Amino acid sequence: MSRIFLGWWVLFGLFITYTASNGILISTLPLFYPELIKEFGWNEAQVTLPATLFFLGTAFMAPVAGILVDRWSAKIVMIVGVVIITVALGFYPFISSLAQLNVLHIGFAFGLALGGLLPSMLILTRWFVRYRGISVGILLMASSFGGAIFPLIIRDTLVDEGWRAALLILAIAGGVMMILPLLLWVRSHPRDANLHADGGDGSSDSNEAKEGALPTNTGLTLKEAVKLPVFYLLAFATATLWFCIIGMLQHQSIYLGQDLAIDMETLPLVFSVFFWCAMFGKFIFGFLSDHFNRGHIMLLAVINLGIGLIIVRMAESGGIITIYAYAAVYGAGYSGAFTMIQLMIAEFFAGHAYGKILGVFIFIDTVAGALGTRILGEMRVAFGSYIPGFNLMIALCAIASICIIVMNQLNKRASHPVIEST
Repeated sequence: MSRIFLGWWVLFGLFITYTASNGILISTLPLFYPELIKEFGWNEAQVTLPATLFFLGTAFMAPVAGILVDRWSAKIVMIVGVVIITVALGFYPFISSLAQLNVLHIGFAFGLALGGLLPSMLILTRWFVRYRGISVGILLMASSFGGAIFPLIIRDTLVDEGWRAALLILAIAGGVMMILPLLLWVRSHPRDANLHADGGDGSSDSNEAKEGALPTNTGLTLKEAVKLPVFYLLAFATATLWFCIIGMLQHQSIYLGQDLAIDMETLPLVFSVFFWCAMFGKFIFGFLSDHFNRGHIMLLAVINLGIGLIIVRMAESGGIITIYAYAAVYGAGYSGAFTMIQLMIAEFFAGHAYGKILGVFIFIDTVAGALGTRILGEMRVAFGSYIPGFNLMIALCAIASICIIVMNQLNKRASHPVIEST
C-alpha cells in the first residue's frame, strides 16, 4: 500500500492556516462593521478606512515578501507573518478609536503579506505540477471555508455578549489554527523531504510541466515578464476583478445589515451561505481548469461574478430570497474568478522568479482592492446608496471580460500557446 504523497499533507497545513488568516481578516471582520458604526458613530467610508489601509499595506509589502520567500525559507517567513496577525487580533477587542483600528490593520497587512497567499502559492507550486489546478483550488477554498465557519462560531457570542467577546474568540481560535499547522505539516520545498513535485522521481517533472498550462514561459525573469502583452492584459483584468471582489466583501455586511436591515442573527447565515458557495466555486473552477482551456474558464467565472452583482443590485425590491440568491451566485463567481487569477499567474510565470512576479501582481491587485473598498465607501456616502457602486462594478466586470477575450485570441494565434488545457 503506497503512502500518501507528502505534498497533500503540506496542502492540508496550508489550508488550515489560510482558513484562519484570510477567513478571519478578509471574510469575517467585515461582519463587525455594522456594530462598529453603531458604537462609534462612524460612517461607511470611515469604518472601511482601516480595511483600505490594510489592503494598501499588503500591496506594498507583497514585493518585499516575494523577495524574502525567493531567498529564505517560505515556512519561516509564514510563521513570522501569522504570529504578527495573532498578536494584532489579540488587541482588536480593546480598541477605542479609529486611529487604533488603523494601526491594527497595518499590522494585519504586514502579517498577511508574510503569512498569506504569496508564500502559500509559492510552496504549493513547488509541490504540485500535475495536480496544480485542483491543489490551488483546494487551497483557495480555505478562505471561503473560514468565511463560512467563523461567522457561525461567533454568531451566538456576537448577539449575546457583543462584538468584543466575539473577537476574542476569533483571536484565540485563529492563532491556534494559523501557527500549529505550519509547525506540524508545512515544508517549504519537496527537496526538504528528498522528494519531487507530485511524488515523482524528478524525471517526469519537466514532462508534466509541458503537459500543463505553461510550457513556454517557465523561468521568466520579472524584466522579461513585463515585456509580454499578456502581462498587462492579465494585470488589468485581475485588477478590475479585485476591485469588485474586495470592494464587495468589505461592504456587503454594511449594505445587508444597514441598508437592507438584515438583523445580526440572520446576517451571519447569509455570510455562511456566501462562503459555502464560494468553497464550491473554488473547487469546481480549479477542477475545470485541469480539464478545459483556462482562459475560457476564467471568462466563465467573470460572467458569473457579473450576474451576482446584477442580482444584488435588485435586492432592495427582491426580498430575502434575492439576498440568498446573491450570496450563492456571487459567492461562486468571486471564488471562481479569484481561483483563476491565481492559476493564470502561476501558469504564466511559475519559475525561479515566481515570487517576485507574484509579488508584483499581488501589489497591483491589492491596490485595486483597496481602491474598491475606498471608492465604494465614498460613493455610498456621496449618493446615499450602493447602487452607483454596483453599476461601476458591473462595468468593470465587462472590461475584465474584454481583456480575457483578447488574451484568448492572442493565445489562439500564438504558435506556442500561453494557455493550454490539460
